[in-house]
Amino acid sequence: HGYCSTCYARVFKRRMCPRCGELARLPKNDPDAVCRQCNVDKPCARCGKARSDYNIGKVTPYGPVCIACAPYFKEPEPCEACGKASQRLTRVARMGHDHRLCPRCSTADHGTCSACRRHRLLVMTSSGDALCKACNEQGEIACPLCGNPMPAGRGDACEPCYWTRTCRKRIIIGQAGITTKALREAFGEFGEWLIRTTGPHKAALKINHFFSFFLEIDQAWSRIPSYSELLHHFGAEGLRRVRLPMRWLHEEQGVEPDHQAKKIDSEKRRIKACLRSMPSASLSEKALHAYWQQLETRIEAGKTSHTSARLALRAAAALLLATDREGQRLPQQGDVDNYLQAVPGQAASVTGFTNFLNRQHATTLAPRVDVKRARKRRKETLARTLMTMARCADQGEAWREAWIVAAMEYFHDTKLTQKMLRQQTVERTTDGIQVVVGGVTYWLPLDIEC
Repeated sequence: HGYCSTCYARVFKRRMCPRCGELARLPKNDPDAVCRQCNVDKPCARCGKARSDYNIGKVTPYGPVCIACAPYFKEPEPCEACGKASQRLTRVARMGHDHRLCPRCSTADHGTCSACRRHRLLVMTSSGDALCKACNEQGEIACPLCGNPMPAGRGDACEPCYWTRTCRKRIIIGQAGITTKALREAFGEFGEWLIRTTGPHKAALKINHFFSFFLEIDQAWSRIPSYSELLHHFGAEGLRRVRLPMRWLHEEQGVEPDHQAKKIDSEKRRIKACLRSMPSASLSEKALHAYWQQLETRIEAGKTSHTSARLALRAAAALLLATDREGQRLPQQGDVDNYLQAVPGQAASVTGFTNFLNRQHATTLAPRVDVKRARKRRKETLARTLMTMARCADQGEAWREAWIVAAMEYFHDTKLTQKMLRQQTVERTTDGIQVVVGGVTYWLPLDIEC
């Protein structure tokens, strides 16, 4: 409301503000009224930011708002370029005149400078390059840090110096979170090694990812541990995620990797995943765990390896799941026959499990493979492979070797590997290929009709 001088003196009397305690002219008919300073000393009416954390951008009927929220309380006005109403018009000087433009139109001539790679107002040169003002007027200048030439638009550092500086800042921040002095120094040495090995750009992007690895080492050991300790703590899968730090530990700190232990750890992880694949508290789960205990005993006795045990366990799990997904019954002879009919190559792997079931549950299971049916299925698979290869446009040397291996098995029932093939005599004829294996010459078509 507006008041004349006479009415203002009658309505507004000098008294203490109930909020801040300072004297101010307040309306006499409103005992809760506060002074002007307290009226604007409120959180932002839109985002709720505390008054101490923002500068007032606008005082609205709803209360004060911060600078970021102020545009939302403006009346929309039309953009002078596209005519679209906007609350965020910007005054832009173009061709000697000021124009009020929306954010889209005001940045229409902005983009990435082809020289310095910064997003700025661009100028099209006579050669067709889009350059910012600094790169267009000054071209290349010397980097203040290393002295190498750089686009003027980069400012105070060329790209390698910028990323090197950024990476070292992040290294310093990371070192502040490590409690042990030796590991703080190790993290710094690793960061410098990473800059030299992968380049400053990649190092700056990756250094924070590897910080958690050093932090966990600091919390667990407060020193650089041995490879066996790292493998036991992180596992082979965890160490694969930090290949660069492990490479640095090997090259700079002398931590020798144990590839056999790493392979065993991977096999143990796969075995655990296989054991978890069974339905919980089911008959199948109990049978599979009992079979694993037998395999584990054989491993400890040195009669089998972790890899062989994992392959046998996976075949047993596949048979159990093919028998009953709920795990409420064990395989019968028909289930074994159906399973081997689908995957005849698993006969050897599943034999140990069927023998285990025969001993423990008095069954009479026998893994039987229908050789004719398995050969027919193999022929069908090879035929599909050859038909797919015949449609391949790239028929180079690798394609020719793969073609001969598949065709030898399909047409002549002779299995070859690509390594064995390179030791044989292969001749190109007018109508196909001749392969000499063990003194016998085999003819193969070079292509087939699809």
